[in-house]
Amino acid sequence: EIFEHYNEKLSQFSWAITPNYKREDKISAYHLYLLRIKGISLSQRNEIIQCIFDNDISVNVHYKPLPELTYYKELGYDIKDYPMSKQLWETEISLPLYYSLTYEQVETVVNTLIKCYQAIVK
Repeated sequence: EIFEHYNEKLSQFSWAITPNYKREDKISAYHLYLLRIKGISLSQRNEIIQCIFDNDISVNVHYKPLPELTYYKELGYDIKDYPMSKQLWETEISLPLYYSLTYEQVETVVNTLIKCYQAIVK
């Protein structure tokens, strides 16, 4: 329900790329809500995250690309060789998602995200 509520609210915005969580042969475990924001830079993503934090909401970024991790950098991997991974990571924000999240809290997260996006991306 929480996942679907996020989708319902965010799918109204052309800049919000909601997660594909259902297919004919698979369905998500609903353990992460990985929102991507169309057309933003890494610095804008980080500013949006900071703005959300400044409003007392914790968001996160999951799945840093392997070439960005020290071990793989030392092996010679370069993120420039993986442009899709780089682009997906730079535009992703993981929204809060846990079983006791209330409808009101979801509304607060969405409204804060919208406010921060509008303030930063304009």
